[in-house]
Amino acid sequence: MQDPSNNSRLRAFRISFACWSAFCLLVGMQIFIADRAHNIFLPPFHYFIWPALLCYSWAILTPAVLDFARHYPFTQTSWLRRLGRYLIATFVFLFAEAVLQGTGGWLYIVLNIAGLHIEDLHPRPLHDLIIEALFKDTALNLAICIVLYLLAAYFNAQRQIRSRQLHEAQLEARVASAELEMLRIQLHPHFLFNTLQAATLLVHEDPNAAEDVLLRLSDLLRVTLDEMSNQEVTLQRELAFLDLYLGIQRQRFKDRLRVHVAADSAILNRKVPSLILQPLVENAVHHGIGRHKEDDSVEVSAHAVNGFLELEVRNYASTLNDNASSNGHGVGLRNIRARLEQLYGDAATLELRPIQPRGVSALVKIPSDPGPAQK
Repeated sequence: MQDPSNNSRLRAFRISFACWSAFCLLVGMQIFIADRAHNIFLPPFHYFIWPALLCYSWAILTPAVLDFARHYPFTQTSWLRRLGRYLIATFVFLFAEAVLQGTGGWLYIVLNIAGLHIEDLHPRPLHDLIIEALFKDTALNLAICIVLYLLAAYFNAQRQIRSRQLHEAQLEARVASAELEMLRIQLHPHFLFNTLQAATLLVHEDPNAAEDVLLRLSDLLRVTLDEMSNQEVTLQRELAFLDLYLGIQRQRFKDRLRVHVAADSAILNRKVPSLILQPLVENAVHHGIGRHKEDDSVEVSAHAVNGFLELEVRNYASTLNDNASSNGHGVGLRNIRARLEQLYGDAATLELRPIQPRGVSALVKIPSDPGPAQK
């Protein structure tokens, strides 16, 4: 398996050589054009070999300079100590550049002399060329070194920004996950209390119905525990859970409560927040037949409309005044809105609307394809 650090260094060298090659070509072209303007004609290769000695010396050193500056960034508390280290490093880099440039120049001269076959012609000593390279372009090399330090400082700042953004995003994700889990946990005692209350009312009136309610409650709790770790389930799974709950309500209200559930078969595998329908139906039953003596109908529907999955629960025995307001202030409704916001941001909505002449519709809209920011 390849070491990521080795890949990073190799990539840095490739980028360095590419950039310095472009710079070398630019300088060589400028010298070539200037000589041609003054009727000076030399072999084209000559115009690039000497700039190349400078450029490729820095191409070799650039990754090391950037790596040094990355490991020893200037900070408000350490800039004085860092300054001494940077002065020493700068001298080392300038000397290394002079050695590379001088050695390259010496080899170029030796190869040219060997090609001319002139035995009495000898190249200049290597140390002379190194010293000349060290002092000849000192200002230019110092400027290059400073520019590389500034470039490294910019890269360090960008890395810190990305690291901080990543840390904040991870923290927000952990907070959102914790909030979602708390919202799910809130539903369980709220739902359990209401269901046990329904069973208690039936114990003396209809023991068989009370037994059936408790058996269904047992199945509901088992399903709830199975889905404890899932924030979303398929619509088919959600409707199966809802059917268990509706069985309890049918035992409680007998023939007074009529329930109709309709869902498009094409969307049964779509993901929806777990326990999204049960509190809506519970709210409809509580504010409808639970408060009024007459019969009631509860209709549950699920359809795909204009890129949204629409889940609607209707009852015909209550009004918005019974539900406090169109915003809905019950525990279940507040919980649903909070979960929708955590899962989908502003893309999902819950709205209570009046039905004429009487009734209330609770409509949940969930985006069919939530974007990255919503997931």
